[in-house]
Amino acid sequence: MKTKYTIFKPGDGAVEHGEIDWPKDPGYDRIKALVEPLIGGEPLEHVAVLHNGRRADMFVSELGHMCLATRGPLPLNDRATAIYRNNWMAQHPSDAPGSLPAIAGVAILFDRIVWQ
Repeated sequence: MKTKYTIFKPGDGAVEHGEIDWPKDPGYDRIKALVEPLIGGEPLEHVAVLHNGRRADMFVSELGHMCLATRGPLPLNDRATAIYRNNWMAQHPSDAPGSLPAIAGVAILFDRIVWQ
């Protein structure tokens, strides 16, 4: 099954697209093998999102907001944050978007549900 994904980079907002041939349920090991190198070798964290009107899966660095001894927190990712906040804001339009959690570092958004 062809699975498209988008890589959202923080800072300049660069976007890259990719495609991989995966089964319907690729499993954790396949997801990890693709995603972790793209997010800088950090442990991955799954984020369920609503994108283009349907549920999809996004993966980000589990350590994105943490201050580590070797570096500070990763830079905020405005595009990924907007996607992450989309579902909440659609249901709660009077809430302040800035009061919601944000995504830091590189984010990988799949065009379908891959995390079973």
